[in-house]
Amino acid sequence: MSTKKEVYLIGDIKRLVVQTLMRNLKDNDIEVFPVDPSPSFISHIPNLPVHVMLSLSEDVTPELLNALKTKQQKCGLHIYMAGTLKALSLGQEEYIKQVPAFRFTTWPIDVSLLSKAIEWHERTRKRILVVDDDPNILRTIKTWLENEYEIYLVNSGFNAIDFIAKHKVDLVLLDYEMPNLNGPEVLKKLRLHKESSKLPVIFLTAKGDRDSVMAAIEQKADGYILKTRKPAEIINTIREFFKKYIVSPEVLG
Repeated sequence: MSTKKEVYLIGDIKRLVVQTLMRNLKDNDIEVFPVDPSPSFISHIPNLPVHVMLSLSEDVTPELLNALKTKQQKCGLHIYMAGTLKALSLGQEEYIKQVPAFRFTTWPIDVSLLSKAIEWHERTRKRILVVDDDPNILRTIKTWLENEYEIYLVNSGFNAIDFIAKHKVDLVLLDYEMPNLNGPEVLKKLRLHKESSKLPVIFLTAKGDRDSVMAAIEQKADGYILKTRKPAEIINTIREFFKKYIVSPEVLG
């Protein structure tokens, strides 16, 4: 793929907001390839993990969304949605929920944020730090995830904080119960620092009782995974997290 940023823009180019968006993208050195908002024109998008901006309007049909979702699943498209639909049909609402995308709900689009999102998406492999005091758990999680992600391992909360201070990661899988410095304490320390305040953290725990789950939720982590779940379920949870996670300017920065 070219080093220059490229976006395939699906939308009615006669609309003023679409014309303005195209100008703003070009002014920020992002090359724009207009695509007609019709299911048949989705085939004009390359079969590559390119960046696709969908301008939401009355032209967006369930058939278009379904074609886009199918193409995304096949080719790994990076999708961004611009604007909102005033009145969603049940079909539109269902498919919009199913299409993992960055969503820009107001006009004009923050092109600088889009540019950072493109750069973030183009990292070939997301970086995950796994934190657990059990070496067997560390090895197991690494085996499950290393084919898709760059995996880093640390065996204590203190080592996790030290690692994050020195290295950029995209997600932390954090053991809830550890000696000396447990998961909630690690998360609290991360949230106190600007550089890690928005870092995504998902708790890993063997405890699935209601009190433990509620305690984890109260810590305002980005998720909660039981270690007792099947490997395929854990892998899918991580995949879905990266598909649906809306990256804020602080995280992208």
